[in-house]
Amino acid sequence: MAYGEVMLTPDGLSLGPLNLGWTALTLLLGYAVWSAQARFPHADLAALVTLLVARLWAALPGLSAARPLSENLLDLVDVHRGDWAWGPGLLAGALTLWLLSGRRWPAGAWPTLGLTVLAGFLPLLLQPANQADLTLPTTQLATVSATETGPATPLPPGQVVNFWATWCGPCRAELPLLEAQLAAGAPVTLVNVGESPQTVQAFLQREGLTLTTHTGGEALTGTMQVSAFPTTLAVNGAGQVVRRHLGPLSGAQLQRLLRAAQESFSRLTFRQLPQYRTHHFRVSLAASRLHHPAHEKALQRLLAAPERFGLGRVRGE
Repeated sequence: MAYGEVMLTPDGLSLGPLNLGWTALTLLLGYAVWSAQARFPHADLAALVTLLVARLWAALPGLSAARPLSENLLDLVDVHRGDWAWGPGLLAGALTLWLLSGRRWPAGAWPTLGLTVLAGFLPLLLQPANQADLTLPTTQLATVSATETGPATPLPPGQVVNFWATWCGPCRAELPLLEAQLAAGAPVTLVNVGESPQTVQAFLQREGLTLTTHTGGEALTGTMQVSAFPTTLAVNGAGQVVRRHLGPLSGAQLQRLLRAAQESFSRLTFRQLPQYRTHHFRVSLAASRLHHPAHEKALQRLLAAPERFGLGRVRGE
């Protein structure tokens, strides 16, 4: 949906070269209304407590001693990264205002709080329709790592899919997090957009990264409505987008996207399983390239009773 230079995308609001994700819009609109309307004492401190608690509540689950200290700190202080837990944050801010005001509400506090929450919810009303209408194509894309190039394969469903580019600063910032998750066996797929395999391979070598990424992602960006980078999608086992995020990820947010993709996969019905098989399974379990318990359980259901799906006996070697 576009209005001149202003365009609404599944990921947020595009203002020419500037892209604001829905999380950023919620923060900006809510803070702007509170700053303009809150004329009572302690309003600024209450806002600060709200922001700190919302940020800490959302980011702390993703912090890890296994990650560099700098990355953990960025998860906390980089407002472009990750998301916010507004429920706990608003509760903490309201409690702070009530206590500092002598255990009573200042005049005008309730209407101001109501307007602030309404402004924060406005981006939810602007978001385009259900993203489950977007289905991962079966387009085959080549793969590349720092040491080798691989054959073209389709993107597997039941994954978190990250669209990135080497020239994109926020993309580069989150690559160590994604690489660590890949090394741990997490279902994460990287897709480079608009750059040659040689350029990508040289970048991986220069940065000392061991991850593998698909290239040629420009063939998918239109279908998946990717308008800026990095964009990360949680894709269920039927290849449908169930959640998405524009901007760099925090550790906690990546875990939430992984859970969204995996939980959606484990809830696949028998009716959806043939779609999954057609989309990626291609008869052989080995060919699926999926090695996660939720995947195996769903696929074994298909193998055990293919006639229930209108299929012939499926070979599972």
